[in-house]
Amino acid sequence: MDKKVFEQRVKRFQELLKEKRIDVVMIRDSYAFIYFAGVKWDPPAIMIPAEGEPVIFAIEEEIDELKENTWVDKVVPYRDVKTLIQSVHNRVDMAVIGFNLDIDASALLYDMFFKIHARKKVVDVHQLIMKLRMFKDEREVEYIKKAGEIAVIGMKAALDAIKDGVKEYEIAAEAEYKMKKAGADETFIYVNTGGPRVHARPRDKVIEDYVLIDLMPSYKGYFYDMARTVILKPDKRREDALKAMEEMHLNLSNLLELDNVFNKVESKVFDIFKKYGFENEYLYGFGHGVGLRYEETPILTIVPGDRMKPVKPNMVISAGHAPLSGKELGTIKIEDTHLIKDDGTAERLVNFPLIPRI
Repeated sequence: MDKKVFEQRVKRFQELLKEKRIDVVMIRDSYAFIYFAGVKWDPPAIMIPAEGEPVIFAIEEEIDELKENTWVDKVVPYRDVKTLIQSVHNRVDMAVIGFNLDIDASALLYDMFFKIHARKKVVDVHQLIMKLRMFKDEREVEYIKKAGEIAVIGMKAALDAIKDGVKEYEIAAEAEYKMKKAGADETFIYVNTGGPRVHARPRDKVIEDYVLIDLMPSYKGYFYDMARTVILKPDKRREDALKAMEEMHLNLSNLLELDNVFNKVESKVFDIFKKYGFENEYLYGFGHGVGLRYEETPILTIVPGDRMKPVKPNMVISAGHAPLSGKELGTIKIEDTHLIKDDGTAERLVNFPLIPRI
């Protein structure tokens, strides 16, 4: 572990805290914990003051192993939640406290934290954290590439599993097994056949005339997002949809412009799909950030404000997130993960055919 990398992350975060006049931050989500502590740990609990060293709170019996895997020197033990809460409370005597409200943050934890510190000002620091996490360093890109190599292994396994009578969950099982065996920390898998389903958790359903496979494995906490669609029976409309998706990917570097906002990039993407006659089947949100979450800032689908963020180097963006979806079309998608380089070009981080053949 490169201690200097994590010390610099904390230092930059502390500078942001001082700018916003936030005295201390309590982080209870896994993704931000990995970013600052350098290790995935459950339950995650790290406190970062605007001045001074961070403090991790951990179950007493697990401290030795935790210390072997983090650069943080101060690790405070606890044996039950009441002790943890009291330990945190004793260290928070500042006026303004930050709490990270990520997209899947626990409302229960936040409610407890807010009530315990009711006499103090509690503010959300998620955007401050994402201001740092939105841009990846070389080590982070290396981990995302490794996750991409695992995604390729999973995609090959999924494609090999396609045969008459196979079900969605069987395809997912083959992909998951291969990705876990290849070293994936976590795996998220969507598989869809038949009618339109955007978030397609695998079902007990036999594949029909096409199949969409969406894989999101992680390596050392960092994700890669890859989706491919295979047409099993000739269908011109679906084939045209794949051609439109392929054109978007092949021209992504031309669509991106440094400092241009993502909303304008989205308009160019939409024009491609409109040219092929899919303006009514397009779902808004061509991409999203990828890193410690398989979908993180900028999230162009459900966070309207992120659409006005400018394109910048060292962002890692998954393009093709929004599928073409309709009652007759089904759901057609090609998605892959790209690094935005200094000149604004988009580098696809692993090489796998956009339209695979089986």
